[in-house]
Amino acid sequence: MFLRRVFAQQHSRYRRSLATITAWGAYVGTFAQLPHANPGAGLETNSLDKPTRIKLPLDADSHVCAVGAGVRHALVATTSGSDKGRTRLLGFGTNRQHQLGAPSDSDPGAAFVKTFVDGLVTQIACGREHSALLVSRGSGKASVVTCGANAHGQLGYSQEHDKQNAASKFSWRTVAALESAMRCGEVPTKVQCGLDHTLVLTSLGRVFAMGWGADGQLGAGARSTSDSSDPVNVSGLPNRIVDISASTDFALALDSTGSVYYWGNAEYGQAMTGMPIDQVLLPIRAHLSPPMVKGFAAGGTLSLTVAGKEGSVYVCGYGALGLGPESTSVLEPQRIQSLSAVSQIWASTDRCLALDDSGRLYSWGLANAAGRLGLGSGNKKKISTCLQSRNQFVPEQLDIDSSDIDPELVALGNDIALVAKNHCTAYA
Repeated sequence: MFLRRVFAQQHSRYRRSLATITAWGAYVGTFAQLPHANPGAGLETNSLDKPTRIKLPLDADSHVCAVGAGVRHALVATTSGSDKGRTRLLGFGTNRQHQLGAPSDSDPGAAFVKTFVDGLVTQIACGREHSALLVSRGSGKASVVTCGANAHGQLGYSQEHDKQNAASKFSWRTVAALESAMRCGEVPTKVQCGLDHTLVLTSLGRVFAMGWGADGQLGAGARSTSDSSDPVNVSGLPNRIVDISASTDFALALDSTGSVYYWGNAEYGQAMTGMPIDQVLLPIRAHLSPPMVKGFAAGGTLSLTVAGKEGSVYVCGYGALGLGPESTSVLEPQRIQSLSAVSQIWASTDRCLALDDSGRLYSWGLANAAGRLGLGSGNKKKISTCLQSRNQFVPEQLDIDSSDIDPELVALGNDIALVAKNHCTAYA
């Protein structure tokens, strides 16, 4: 008995990690390996309309290091002691352009793919049909690695390069042109994907863009709306940039002075200038009166900012803005009264998430197809604030335990959302 107790005390010193994913939206049932996860009324096969905790098919010592979601595809990066300096990627959803990093043995419209990347994946960004990874190579080195559709050069290399390298066309590849464009000692620190373009922030506070440029997404200046497979240094940013955001066809950047800059499509009034503008080809400074911008998110039809000591959320643009069904279009940033003490926000084409200091996660947006809002496909609560059951015009709290949320491991795509957490548990 004494020896058993001593063994238990010694054994309890050893801890293992337990990684969890909470997910909802399109194809999440495929990822959860739950065939026909929720084929309820109006809901697509293999979709989940409420946040569901998923058991990952991982080793006992694995942990999640990054998550990403785009238009109907998502990626989860994990590492473990047995991976020997590599990162394992679990991808699910559509894979017609091999945006999950490899061809699929199953239906490319509902695939589940496992791949490996050398180094530690620290961030994932997903677009319409392409994906980008930020990979740490050790000793202060980092690279951007891409895969998927490349019709506009969003992967950072030309289609001619694709033809000459057919053998590696469907695998993760480092963007060599970006490394050539950076200065000595400069490394990428963040990557973001629009629908068909890619943005990269560097350690020197510079921003590079590649891919589709028809709406000025590349920030290349007046009369410059061409696509580019070569990384373009975004023009007109006077100060060092410390953060970037993109999800559709425009971008936001926060500089070292606290100013927010905007470029790209602005037809929905989301440019935060107080006036309608069709396109912004050169970054312009947003007219924000709220002080102390702490965070922002670029949706497709709206822009979000978190500002002030109280963590208020301001919104500008068109759609389900969080202001109620009567306010679906504003040109000046307005405060979302129902949110306070917000620490982080996320936005995609026409849906948003906000996390407050108490660990409560809120969702709102348009068109609850595939259950992507996470509020249930038949949500009919509070008819005064919900124009129809498929839209949510004010933030509503999601049914997720705060202990399952790591703010650094949240991904909001057009149709998929992922929330991850690495839990430490002691052996009993």
